[in-house]
Amino acid sequence: MTRPLDSGRRALLVLGMHRSGTSAVARVLNLLGAGLGRELVPPGPDNPEGFWEHAEAVRINDDLLHGLGRTWYGMRDMPERWIDSPPANAARQRIGELIERDFGSSSLCAIKDPRMCLTVPLWIDAFEAKGFEVACLFVVRDPREVVASLHHRNRWSRASLYLMWVQYLLEAASATGRRRRTLLTYDQLMSDWRGSIARVGRTLQLRWPVAPECAASEAIDGFLDDDYRHHALPPSEADGDGEAMPSLAASLYQACRGIAAGEDHWAAISGLQDAHRDIARLYSTHVEHLVAERKGAERRAQTAETALAEQASVATVVRDTFQALQEKLHARLESMEQGLKTPLQQLQDELSALSGETEARFERQRERLMAVEARIQRQHALLNTLSLRLEQAGRDRGVDRPLATEPLPRTDMQKVRAELASSNATVAALLASTSWKMTAPVRWLSTHVLRRPPALVATMALAAPPADPPRNRRFGRFAIRRRAAAAEAMAEQGAAPARDRRDRRDGSPESVAFRWM
Repeated sequence: MTRPLDSGRRALLVLGMHRSGTSAVARVLNLLGAGLGRELVPPGPDNPEGFWEHAEAVRINDDLLHGLGRTWYGMRDMPERWIDSPPANAARQRIGELIERDFGSSSLCAIKDPRMCLTVPLWIDAFEAKGFEVACLFVVRDPREVVASLHHRNRWSRASLYLMWVQYLLEAASATGRRRRTLLTYDQLMSDWRGSIARVGRTLQLRWPVAPECAASEAIDGFLDDDYRHHALPPSEADGDGEAMPSLAASLYQACRGIAAGEDHWAAISGLQDAHRDIARLYSTHVEHLVAERKGAERRAQTAETALAEQASVATVVRDTFQALQEKLHARLESMEQGLKTPLQQLQDELSALSGETEARFERQRERLMAVEARIQRQHALLNTLSLRLEQAGRDRGVDRPLATEPLPRTDMQKVRAELASSNATVAALLASTSWKMTAPVRWLSTHVLRRPPALVATMALAAPPADPPRNRRFGRFAIRRRAAAAEAMAEQGAAPARDRRDRRDGSPESVAFRWM
């Protein structure tokens, strides 16, 4: 192996399109002793063996492209004089800090990120400012395999992916013309990594810290496994019988294969770059207009998404607030229900007790009323008996004879007086009682129970002198008692009535009416 011309620190920039094998090359360089830095991008589903690229370098390149109005998939030329723009100055400072932190003591370091094909001038300036000699290693893979891999992963159109492949290689080739550089195809790495790495070392005048013939050889053989190579073309298609490539991409790939074979075809690549720029001028204005419209549409979509998210947030807040209020109201209702449960139960118990007591009192009053009614019925029966006896006595004596009042037996008269007095006292006490005044059901029942009984009419023949002036005698409810008392007195004296009182008109006995008021 040829020794390098100098003994200073070397920085090897690995340049190539996405899915071109740059990760595999970076890992081989790392196994040969090149430092890759401390913060690497973790493996992913599309690259389980690892990307072997510096995570901070990826962030710096993304931020720089965004500041310049570009993206890693934009397929547009970099702006003119972008190297002196504010985004580039900020990125240059961050690159210098990265170099000091991760590669300050390295004699040989390698850094890899496909985006570096677009930003490589800034990285060259930053490493040279830190005292590193910069060399560039291009990694190229058949563009048909690259397009197939990206189309499978991102679902982008194949035509745009061919344009991206051309864009990446031409930008990197234009920026590295004054530096040591060489090119390695992915097929060369997989088929003969030892010979390929030896050629790279000679061309770039590098001496690997770890000799390929040492322990690194076995590790590299285990790492470069064909099972991890996807979307490889069959041999027939690799020779040109497969999918047709755009002419510019095909010409560029042929020039790259010549450089990988040891031929100096960098001039051919420069010519292709000039042709590409001439063609790009025809559609660059239209592309810029389309990009501006796309950005406007993206901003409007973002605004709409933000408004929708705000509405969703407001709806969520309203829903949460309503739910909280509903839960609070439910809890308060439960608390009120628990608080009212005991008083309501007590009131219900009191009403039940009062209802029972009222029912018992009503039952007692009903029994008392029934007893009064029985007494009154007995008195009615007695009065009817007296009335019948008086009528019979009058018929027996005849109309021409004075009617003498037949005295009542002493015992019957006393019994009548006693029952009348007891009935009057009972009725008076009942009408004056508090329960009579307060219980409506009892009043209603009393009204219908103590209704006026049928009139009791009795005719008594009383003797009266003819010369007495005629009088109308009407008896109230106490008249019968007065008449009964007079009859009892006469019976005790054993005297007969003085005379029969007769009506002036027809001489018949005067009718005496007994009515219960």
